[in-house]
Amino acid sequence: MNNQQYYDKYKRNKEAKKFYNSTAWRKCREYVLKRDNYLCQRCLRRGIIQPADVVHHKEHLGDNPAKALDPENLESLCNACHNEEHPEKGQKAKSEKKTRKVRVIKSEANPLII
Repeated sequence: MNNQQYYDKYKRNKEAKKFYNSTAWRKCREYVLKRDNYLCQRCLRRGIIQPADVVHHKEHLGDNPAKALDPENLESLCNACHNEEHPEKGQKAKSEKKTRKVRVIKSEANPLII
Protein backbone atom coordinates (compact mmCIF):
# COMPACT_ATOMS: atom_id res chain seq x y z
CA MET A 1 0.00 0.00 0.00
CA ASN A 2 1.54 3.33 -1.02
CA ASN A 3 1.35 6.52 1.03
CA GLN A 4 -1.62 7.92 -0.91
CA GLN A 5 -3.65 4.72 -0.52
CA TYR A 6 -2.84 4.62 3.21
CA TYR A 7 -3.84 8.27 3.61
CA ASP A 8 -7.09 7.75 1.69
CA LYS A 9 -8.03 4.64 3.65
CA TYR A 10 -7.07 5.58 7.21
CA LYS A 11 -6.59 9.34 7.54
CA ARG A 12 -8.70 11.16 4.96
CA ASN A 13 -12.02 12.46 6.19
CA LYS A 14 -14.87 10.41 4.67
CA GLU A 15 -16.67 13.57 3.52
CA ALA A 16 -13.50 14.81 1.83
CA LYS A 17 -13.08 11.47 0.07
CA LYS A 18 -16.66 11.72 -1.18
CA PHE A 19 -15.93 15.27 -2.41
CA TYR A 20 -12.75 14.24 -4.28
CA ASN A 21 -14.67 11.47 -6.05
CA SER A 22 -17.43 13.85 -7.21
CA THR A 23 -18.02 14.91 -10.80
CA ALA A 24 -17.98 18.57 -9.76
CA TRP A 25 -14.46 18.22 -8.33
CA ARG A 26 -13.18 16.33 -11.35
CA LYS A 27 -14.47 19.01 -13.73
CA CYS A 28 -13.09 21.81 -11.56
CA ARG A 29 -9.73 20.03 -11.24
CA GLU A 30 -9.49 19.63 -15.02
CA TYR A 31 -10.38 23.32 -15.50
CA VAL A 32 -7.60 24.41 -13.12
CA LEU A 33 -5.02 22.13 -14.74
CA LYS A 34 -5.90 23.55 -18.18
CA ARG A 35 -5.86 27.12 -16.85
CA ASP A 36 -2.37 26.53 -15.43
CA ASN A 37 -1.19 24.78 -18.65
CA TYR A 38 -0.61 21.57 -16.68
CA LEU A 39 2.44 23.20 -15.04
CA CYS A 40 3.35 23.36 -11.35
CA GLN A 41 2.74 26.94 -10.32
CA ARG A 42 5.16 26.89 -7.37
CA CYS A 43 8.00 25.60 -9.58
CA LEU A 44 7.06 28.15 -12.25
CA ARG A 45 7.44 30.99 -9.71
CA ARG A 46 11.01 29.72 -9.16
CA GLY A 47 11.69 29.60 -12.91
CA ILE A 48 11.41 25.80 -13.18
CA ILE A 49 9.22 24.07 -15.75
CA GLN A 50 7.63 21.03 -14.08
CA PRO A 51 4.40 19.20 -15.00
CA ALA A 52 1.58 19.42 -12.47
CA ASP A 53 0.08 16.25 -10.99
CA VAL A 54 -2.15 17.67 -8.27
CA VAL A 55 -4.65 20.49 -7.83
CA HIS A 56 -4.11 22.00 -4.38
CA HIS A 57 -6.53 23.96 -2.19
CA LYS A 58 -4.73 27.09 -0.94
CA GLU A 59 -7.29 27.30 1.88
CA HIS A 60 -7.79 23.71 3.01
CA LEU A 61 -11.05 22.01 2.17
CA GLY A 62 -11.84 21.36 5.85
CA ASP A 63 -11.07 24.94 6.87
CA ASN A 64 -13.16 26.62 4.20
CA PRO A 65 -15.57 24.27 2.37
CA ALA A 66 -17.25 27.25 0.68
CA LYS A 67 -14.11 27.69 -1.46
CA ALA A 68 -13.82 24.00 -2.37
CA LEU A 69 -14.64 24.61 -6.04
CA ASP A 70 -13.39 28.21 -6.30
CA PRO A 71 -10.67 28.30 -8.99
CA GLU A 72 -9.05 31.27 -7.22
CA ASN A 73 -8.45 28.97 -4.22
CA LEU A 74 -6.88 26.25 -6.37
CA GLU A 75 -3.47 25.87 -7.97
CA SER A 76 -1.72 23.14 -9.94
CA LEU A 77 1.30 21.60 -8.23
CA CYS A 78 3.75 18.79 -8.87
CA ASN A 79 3.86 15.97 -6.31
CA ALA A 80 7.06 17.28 -4.72
CA CYS A 81 5.59 20.74 -4.10
CA HIS A 82 2.31 19.28 -2.86
CA ASN A 83 4.23 17.08 -0.42
CA GLU A 84 5.96 20.23 0.89
CA GLU A 85 2.51 21.74 1.45
CA HIS A 86 1.30 18.60 3.26
CA PRO A 87 4.19 16.91 5.08
CA GLU A 88 1.68 15.17 7.37
CA LYS A 89 0.54 12.92 4.52
CA GLY A 90 3.89 11.20 4.28
CA GLN A 91 4.26 10.42 8.00
CA LYS A 92 3.29 6.77 7.70
CA ALA A 93 6.27 5.83 5.58
CA LYS A 94 8.68 7.52 7.97
CA SER A 95 7.14 6.24 11.18
CA GLU A 96 6.71 2.63 10.09
CA LYS A 97 10.28 1.82 9.19
CA LYS A 98 10.96 -1.72 10.18
CA THR A 99 13.84 -2.35 12.50
CA ARG A 100 15.95 -5.33 11.74
CA LYS A 101 17.09 -7.64 14.47
CA VAL A 102 20.68 -8.66 14.19
CA ARG A 103 21.90 -11.79 15.89
CA VAL A 104 25.43 -11.42 17.19
CA ILE A 105 27.48 -14.55 17.76
CA LYS A 106 30.68 -14.25 19.69
CA SER A 107 33.41 -16.65 18.82
CA GLU A 108 37.01 -17.05 19.74
CA ALA A 109 39.79 -18.27 17.50
CA ASN A 110 40.97 -21.85 18.04
CA PRO A 111 44.19 -21.98 20.02
CA LEU A 112 47.21 -23.07 18.03
CA ILE A 113 48.09 -26.68 18.64
CA ILE A 114 51.77 -27.36 18.23
